[in-house]
Amino acid sequence: MKKISKILSIVILCILIISIPCYAATDKKTQQNVVSTYISQAQNTIQKIEEEKKTVSQVIDAVNQSVVAVIGQNTKYRNDDQVYSKYPQNLQFGSGVVVSSDGRIITNNHVVDGLDDIYVVTYDGNAYKAKLLYADKDIDLALIKINRSNMKPIKFASEKDFDVGDDVVAIGTPLFFGYRNSASKGIISGLNRPVDGVYMYLQTDAAVNPGNSGGPLVNMKGELVGINTLGYTFYQGMNFSIPVDNVTYFIDQYNKYGKIKRCYTGIEFEENWAALLGIPTNQGLKVAAIKNDAAVSKDEVKEGDFLESIDGVKISSIAEYNEALKKHLPGDKIKMTFKREDKTFEITVTLKELIKKDN
Repeated sequence: MKKISKILSIVILCILIISIPCYAATDKKTQQNVVSTYISQAQNTIQKIEEEKKTVSQVIDAVNQSVVAVIGQNTKYRNDDQVYSKYPQNLQFGSGVVVSSDGRIITNNHVVDGLDDIYVVTYDGNAYKAKLLYADKDIDLALIKINRSNMKPIKFASEKDFDVGDDVVAIGTPLFFGYRNSASKGIISGLNRPVDGVYMYLQTDAAVNPGNSGGPLVNMKGELVGINTLGYTFYQGMNFSIPVDNVTYFIDQYNKYGKIKRCYTGIEFEENWAALLGIPTNQGLKVAAIKNDAAVSKDEVKEGDFLESIDGVKISSIAEYNEALKKHLPGDKIKMTFKREDKTFEITVTLKELIKKDN
């Protein structure tokens, strides 16, 4: 790797030096200054490339201390419920990611849901009993904490900095607890996948097996791009992660309010068959019902109307609707555009807060 880097450096420098427009220089000193400038720029460029293009082993080394295994017993399972064949019944496990130096860890809600006690095993093999701070079923995330300081939090990527085709690495505890911090490499296969009809997911072909849930999907800088959540058992390379934007949203909402403050319009929608099958469609969401405590009146919006957009953003699926509301807080005003037969109309809606009994 170092040899290739040195050769690359020499080649780039030679090309740059040869291409310097020395004919424009009026004296030798000016020529030397021009050469020095080009050499400095080339060296800075090479350094940035080397820093960004880490090897997989370097990425794993950088991230490993931020990855934990999560395990516990769920006595609510029936005797005929089989979780993982290599473990006794009622024992479930997954992975987690350190997000603060004081022991806060992000994992999936379904990893810790129903556990009598939650235990965390860190990269160095030490085990700690964890406290559940907050969990949300819809976004499938949970925040837990262990009593340990000086932990290494993972770095978060910006959602604008990754795209389809980018290399990624999934790290976690697949299949068997002895396989802690296993890694698999792949690419980001797709963005904005409405997998469960609630929120959008990242698609990746990096292997995500049972036990990987809650572990990180990282880019080649070792930055978090998603939390591994699920894979299709009978299909290869079809795995999904909660995007970092939703992870940040979850943590920020908890830090500010102690929970997710979801917005509520009181309108129930249904997707058309094309949206349900994932076929691109321009048809909006059909209004199925309007609740009595809705933020709109039944004179404004009627059953059978179609929601076309929110604040000018096209809406064609329930996941897109939820993603649009996620950008707001209760009390905010949004503009909702509807279509009734051949007529299009816009109304301003003051969002209410969704009160959920199960969170």
